[in-house]
Amino acid sequence: GNKAEKFDVVILDPAKMTRDREQVIPALKKYLDMNKLAMSAVKPGGILLTCSCTGLVSEDQFLDMLRRAAFYAGRTAQVLKVSGAGADHPWLAHVPESRYLKAVFCRID
Repeated sequence: GNKAEKFDVVILDPAKMTRDREQVIPALKKYLDMNKLAMSAVKPGGILLTCSCTGLVSEDQFLDMLRRAAFYAGRTAQVLKVSGAGADHPWLAHVPESRYLKAVFCRID
């Protein structure tokens, strides 16, 4: 059969998954499924940039989802950088969900 095409760089930047606290777990499942597919499209040694703009999903939850996605995809994800919005987009210390943008650069093997 035809092998699926693999890419040097894959960028996954989906729309906000939920505004509802009760939908965080289903949102994380969607992120898991998308990241698993994205990882399978990256050539060994390639780069995945995966993003989340869902404020209710914390950076820790997003990184845990990424770890699980790599496991389920049978790949190794080496996190190169965890980033977010620039200095021109400050967030409120007492409102963690205002730090909604997460961007994780990974090398996928």
